Amino acid sequence: MNFREVIASLTFRYIAKYLLVLSAAVTALMASLYALYSYAYFHDLGSSIVEEHETLKLIYRGQGMDGLGKYVQDQRQSWYVDRFHYLIRDGEGNTLLGDLPAGTSYSEFEDGWLGFELALLEWGEEVGVEFLARQVQLDENVFALVARSFDEAGKQGRVVVAMLYRTMAATILLGLIGGFFAAARSLQRVDWLSREMSRIIRGDPSQRLDVDREKGQVKQLALMMNEMLDQTESLMQGVRSVSDNIAHDLRTPLSRMRNQLSQLQDNVTPDRSADVEHLLADCDALLTSFNAVLRISALEAGSRYAGGTELDLAALLEDVGDLYEPVAHDKGIEFSVSAAGPRYCEGEADLLFQMFANVLDNAIKYTPEGGRVAVNLQVGSGAELRVSISDTGPGISAEHWEDVFRRFYRVEPSRSGQPGHGLGLSMAQAIAHYHHGAVDLHDNHPGLRVIISLPRRVRS
Repeated sequence: MNFREVIASLTFRYIAKYLLVLSAAVTALMASLYALYSYAYFHDLGSSIVEEHETLKLIYRGQGMDGLGKYVQDQRQSWYVDRFHYLIRDGEGNTLLGDLPAGTSYSEFEDGWLGFELALLEWGEEVGVEFLARQVQLDENVFALVARSFDEAGKQGRVVVAMLYRTMAATILLGLIGGFFAAARSLQRVDWLSREMSRIIRGDPSQRLDVDREKGQVKQLALMMNEMLDQTESLMQGVRSVSDNIAHDLRTPLSRMRNQLSQLQDNVTPDRSADVEHLLADCDALLTSFNAVLRISALEAGSRYAGGTELDLAALLEDVGDLYEPVAHDKGIEFSVSAAGPRYCEGEADLLFQMFANVLDNAIKYTPEGGRVAVNLQVGSGAELRVSISDTGPGISAEHWEDVFRRFYRVEPSRSGQPGHGLGLSMAQAIAHYHHGAVDLHDNHPGLRVIISLPRRVRS
């Protein structure tokens, strides 16, 4: 499991999409709240300016310009940050009172509202401050402009928005990191299920997944897989039992029939002797198939090889090669065995001999004249020996690689072309599993390459 596998996993993609949708929803919500806050703030700001207009009118009517000047002076001495600012002018534009400069450039809005920016001193430095203002007429020749700053609210809003985006970015980052580890953990559990299922299928089908270490939905999935394995094993045992019973029940009468045909052969006329020969050959072929089925069943039903008998696999392959080399040469096939030894393993010599003989027999059978069959023994990357048997025949397409290990299965194009009962590779796999090994098929471009792996024994 690597970084790309975790990123591409369904769990991580779901968490990432959830975070993106959640972030978009939070952003939309906060933007709506900020818009409502801004609307309410500016509404209250405008209302306060209008109320201040009424205050100035009352003071001017009651106390005149002197009272208005004293009020404006008191306001200028106020310590409030967002206090009111004033500009009192006559009809000719001359400044009468106030702290706003007369030459300020205004932006006009609807309903007589004005906006402008003014540079004010803050801690000894000039800072641009934004204002909202509106003018009111106190009498025929006096006009009052009342302004109030909204710069502080804007700063607070920008701070809140900046904090919101930083918090959201941190949340997304932490969420993605947490999602990565959650997805990695989930992927590990799925990989564990996959490895265990592969081990059981390729190894001992009677084993089951250990569900004690798991919990939640993974445990439920493991329990369902165990139930599926139970059903599969039951069906396989039923099929094997039927084929075994048929082979066992028919072997005895078939043997008697063969013996009777053998005795009859001496008493028939020469013109019928050939027919009896064909019948004897058919009986021998059927008996060979029945014996192979029963041998495979015995290997699959029995325990694995416990070890104890050491043999030189290189010498064994040389013996198998000596047996089949004349057959290959008679067919015009180039044949070679590369088994530099000694290479030691543990096993039953007769079974291993039969396993390699079955695979070699298939290779020579399906390789056309002028082709090549090669046997190569190598030491694998781990503590194993790898025997490669390759040919240049028609090969087997990858979609049939798992099927050819089933009993009596034969790839359709070769059924009528070559004799056989589809038990060679089944027997080879049963013998390899019995010796804690494996049989794998690969494309030889052209032809088929069968790799048989067996545990290696290292001499001390």
